[in-house]
Amino acid sequence: MSDPPNSGEPHGMALLDASLARSVRSANPVGAGTVAVPAAVRQALIEDGGDPAWLDAVPALAARAVERWGLVLGAPFETGMAAWTAEATTAEGDEVVLKLSYPHLEARDEAAGLEAWHGAGTVEVIAADPADWALLLTRLRPGSILRDEGLPPEEHVAVGAAVLARMHAVAVPAGEPFRDLVDVADRLADIAVERIERLLPTAPIPVDAGLCRQAVDLLRTLPRSATRRGLAHGDLNPGNILQADTAVDGWLAIDPKPVHGDLAWDPWPLVTQVDDWTEHVAEPAVLADRIRLVAELTGLDAGRIGAWCVARGVESGLRSADLGRWTGFRGADTDLAWADAWATATERLGG
Repeated sequence: MSDPPNSGEPHGMALLDASLARSVRSANPVGAGTVAVPAAVRQALIEDGGDPAWLDAVPALAARAVERWGLVLGAPFETGMAAWTAEATTAEGDEVVLKLSYPHLEARDEAAGLEAWHGAGTVEVIAADPADWALLLTRLRPGSILRDEGLPPEEHVAVGAAVLARMHAVAVPAGEPFRDLVDVADRLADIAVERIERLLPTAPIPVDAGLCRQAVDLLRTLPRSATRRGLAHGDLNPGNILQADTAVDGWLAIDPKPVHGDLAWDPWPLVTQVDDWTEHVAEPAVLADRIRLVAELTGLDAGRIGAWCVARGVESGLRSADLGRWTGFRGADTDLAWADAWATATERLGG
């Protein structure tokens, strides 16, 4: 469970391949200088099945963005895993962020989502170039991330829930360009079934097959039974919530992977990635309290939040297993242990 795209969906689509090919062919490297791509971005691209040719295209893409938008480019950020980002200044002296995403389906609608939210809980997009998968974003100050603040768990969860409440209050109609969560979750369910059948018989750790099958059922049923639908962020982990002195409550979300559907899809990473979550699984009673708090602050159904935590936790664990990470940091064992705890917490809530 982490920052890189986590859907398990294959990204070698003709549209994405063609877009990357255009970028590599037409990018002009003059003036690009040396633009280093952080190791985390390189690793995420490889794990997500992205085209390594994009890595070589980054300096040229950055140079074209500088020319297109009249930027003075600063140092790249080391954080983030699905895009190359750097600080920049416009000709007018405004501080901005240049973001170059490697072509993948989950990043396709980021600009459209940010435009729809228009600063309601999210960073604002200033300009976009879809052909280059390039965005120009407002710079958030001080820009520290929720994950690093060391807040008490209840305050940590409350901060993220307040951001979600502001985003979810914006009415965004279903349809193009946004993917529908029914389709997304059906695809995840199909992938999960294949991984269960292929990986579990020889798994090097104990795996609760019943819990995995429960997650598949939830992926298929939850999106269809939702009564509160809208545009979901898709990846509201604490690394994607930044302090912003311009925000109503001091915090804004970045890096959405927008999908339209059940808004209870969103809280899972927020309520899981608290404290030393990679080493310690919280007690179900504690998790139930977190869910209740999010439900209170967002108006979402507590049982549905818990059910999505089970489904998304198992899906994440199976993805880690498919990458060969059964144990250790970002291992399947941790994700599946969390999913089991979420299942017990959800039972406490009557979900």
